[in-house]
Amino acid sequence: MIALLSSSISISMIVLLFLGIGIVAWWACRAVLCSKKPVALPNGESILECMPDGCLVLDAQGCITEVNAAYLRLTGFQRSDLVGTKLAKVSANTACLPELTGTETGTPALHMTRHRCKDGSTVDLEVSVNTVVLPNRVYHCVYRDRAKRMEATLDSLQGNELLRYVIEHSRSAIAIHDVNLHYLYVSQAYLQQYHLPSMQQVIGKHHYEVISDLPQKWRLVHQRALLGEVLQGEDDPYTRPDGTVEYTRWECRPWYTEGGAIGGIIVYTEMTTKQKQIERELRQANEYLEALISQSHSPILVWDVDAVITRTNSALACLLKTTVEQLVGSSMAQVFSFLPPSVSRALFSELKEKGHLETAEISIPQSDGRRVTLLWEASPIIDPVSKTMVATIARGQDISERIRIEAQNKTQLEELKRWYAVMNDREHRILELKTEVNQLLMEEGKAIRYPSVKENR
Repeated sequence: MIALLSSSISISMIVLLFLGIGIVAWWACRAVLCSKKPVALPNGESILECMPDGCLVLDAQGCITEVNAAYLRLTGFQRSDLVGTKLAKVSANTACLPELTGTETGTPALHMTRHRCKDGSTVDLEVSVNTVVLPNRVYHCVYRDRAKRMEATLDSLQGNELLRYVIEHSRSAIAIHDVNLHYLYVSQAYLQQYHLPSMQQVIGKHHYEVISDLPQKWRLVHQRALLGEVLQGEDDPYTRPDGTVEYTRWECRPWYTEGGAIGGIIVYTEMTTKQKQIERELRQANEYLEALISQSHSPILVWDVDAVITRTNSALACLLKTTVEQLVGSSMAQVFSFLPPSVSRALFSELKEKGHLETAEISIPQSDGRRVTLLWEASPIIDPVSKTMVATIARGQDISERIRIEAQNKTQLEELKRWYAVMNDREHRILELKTEVNQLLMEEGKAIRYPSVKENR
């Protein structure tokens, strides 16, 4: 990305460079022809073979006398296919010699041409033609793939535009400056974060002109980065003119030109004020929750998705005759091993299906033989972002006394029912006896003794 920051090479510069290569090749060819044998390098290779571009050496009649490996790679021919043949074999132009004969001696000329490949296809080439007059006229032609050269030029031109587009629409706050700290590129997030005007009003201006109240420590950071250092900071406070404090996470690093020199600096910044506030609120909420759990007189239990206890309190630890530290990190199966497996499976199945428990009674045996019964309710803890369950929290209520009172009331009720049955039978028997007495008196012609019995009937 940094390489794209250097200025694009113009087409004219490429042409001049190409012509320069042609001149060098011409002098090399001249040396080859004057010596009547290829000039060899120390490793035994000829200068023509070391050239990155395709080369053909032609005599005055357009017959190929030399060809290098780069040209063979361009067209797919073998050396034996070309040496000794006319240029017309590979040139797809109807007239190929005019572009050679029109070249002035000692002055390279650039032409566009098209050559055939061995597989029948064609390739568009740029050719730099140099005319050498020795005892006989000789043409030295240097070929370059025009499509690849144009593609490289377009890549260079489009690269800067692509870089500008990527940076501008980045969600991060990015600013790129030159060595004089003038803005080259800037993202929309950077403008919004520092409440800056439009991009057109920022690009090209000095950094300290745009942000005039920049602290001295930042100016020192920029100077150190221009000397090659990479610096960064976490939760760095930044005080605005109105007194408000913003927190930033930042990095400042140099970028380099193609020549290896420092071309400027890149500044990445991220406002973390909201994150700091959220972290502070989460910490406060966590502390409040921790105090709520630890100081509660009711047993509270939190376990993760793997059924491992992450939080609890002393109320539960006392009932289980252990400590909070021993409970945290233990599995639910270990802690509640006194439950029958069928009960455990039923509770977890209900919790999985319904997502919560409303009333689940669990009796915890005590060392003195008593059993403490807890009425549990459990609910899932959902991650607000992923919407997935991250833990389960359960609260228990000791209902042992209530169960004892209910059992006592039940006993008393049963006793009352028995007394009621006995008394009801006795009353019924007394009524029967009074009725019998009245009946006997009536048979003897006497007045009845129990009028109330007669009235009730």
